[in-house]
Amino acid sequence: MKTILLIATLSTFGLTLKAQRVDLESIYSSVEVRFNMNLDTVNLCDSYILNGIPVTEEDFRYELRKYKKSEIKFTAIADLSKTTFFHQNCDYMILVGAGEYNQSKESKLKELDSIRSNLNKNLPEIVIRDYICEGCKQVVVDGTPIGMYEARNLVNELKPKNIDFIVSYESANPRIFGRYSINGLTEIFLKKKADNKSYE
Repeated sequence: MKTILLIATLSTFGLTLKAQRVDLESIYSSVEVRFNMNLDTVNLCDSYILNGIPVTEEDFRYELRKYKKSEIKFTAIADLSKTTFFHQNCDYMILVGAGEYNQSKESKLKELDSIRSNLNKNLPEIVIRDYICEGCKQVVVDGTPIGMYEARNLVNELKPKNIDFIVSYESANPRIFGRYSINGLTEIFLKKKADNKSYE
């Protein structure tokens, strides 16, 4: 009986570990919701960029197994329709940053300045309840979409040293990220303090 219980526990534990790991299908899904597109309808390259390095699909699948979903910093798609990459006849390539992928201070500032400009330009100074901001982009912090005024306060006070990673997308699925994400989406991942809480 103890043996059966141990096997069942290990099997469940194994399934849990497997579920936490990243695979190609979860990357596809992530790209589709962030870019509001269907990858089945585009001419996708069979090579990928992982942490800035081009890899084949086989190597990409193998490398992804090393990461948990929480370790994926960004998933993006590059439009190569007007260029030639690796002499491949394809239009789009998936890019992924994972693990200890580092982002420069300049890159953080560029993304931060862009979303600051968007929110400061499109939101009125006075907080108006239920205000619909036609040109605002959605801000997602550590995986959670936040309100427009909260987002404006955050980005105006946030410093690059407190950001682990920040990335913007032109358009994302509003059913996943909220109505404003159709205008664009900025995801911010904050560095953690020693007590595991995000910077405020």
